[in-house]
Amino acid sequence: MKTFEGIVLIVDFDGTLAYRGAIPEANCQAIRYFQENGGLFTLASGRNPGWISKHRESVFPNTWVSLINGAVLIDPEEKEIAFSMTSGRELLEMATRIFEECPMLQQVEHDLVTGYIRQMPGEVLSEDVLNTPIYKSLYVVPSEYSDEYTARIKEIAGDEYIVMRSWVNGIEIQKKGTGKGDSVRRLKELLGDRAKLVVGVGNYENDMDLIQAADIGYAVDNAPDWLKAVADRVTVDCSEGAIAAIIEELEREDPLGVGKAN
Repeated sequence: MKTFEGIVLIVDFDGTLAYRGAIPEANCQAIRYFQENGGLFTLASGRNPGWISKHRESVFPNTWVSLINGAVLIDPEEKEIAFSMTSGRELLEMATRIFEECPMLQQVEHDLVTGYIRQMPGEVLSEDVLNTPIYKSLYVVPSEYSDEYTARIKEIAGDEYIVMRSWVNGIEIQKKGTGKGDSVRRLKELLGDRAKLVVGVGNYENDMDLIQAADIGYAVDNAPDWLKAVADRVTVDCSEGAIAAIIEELEREDPLGVGKAN
């Protein structure tokens, strides 16, 4: 049995795996080592399909990838979808009320499977657009209104939706059951014994359910204190190669007893 066989490492991208859009080389080397020794590495990101291949030369997942915050679970080559859930026109229609009650919002981007529909305050969407299936809506908010508007949007959205921030200026809404934590549960079902231990890593609010659903949940050191408080462990800052540090820790601890078995 290889060193990391049975371990799935599912990682947020921005501010977790990558620092200012670039992946530290220490992470790239450690992930390749992890994969070569039996581990399954994947991403959990708010980004759309079509984005994975941009990082093929540095890191490339070797199991199902969670995109659009978990609304899509797709194979790394983006040819097969294991799970997909869109929202109906109610999420688009909700934007009118949200703009009215949160007047300092700057814009909203409604995510399609590839690309998005941008809507500005006061803009009325056409009937064709309203009938377009979308996965989530991302509202851009000034920092000083972030807490207030997140709470208000949660009230407007109600129990059928999850509302979370991907960073302080980005408030996202999507169907309940499509979060990153839901992707963890779906991965376990799909992978069976290949996922004896799932390790989740994140840095912000839309990673909270990922961290909580994982068998071991890590927050990076650049995460807010409230996220660190719900994590099982805190690792180094994303700029310091946080994923490399976690892989090194997993190898040292040998949580599945592989080294002892050998």
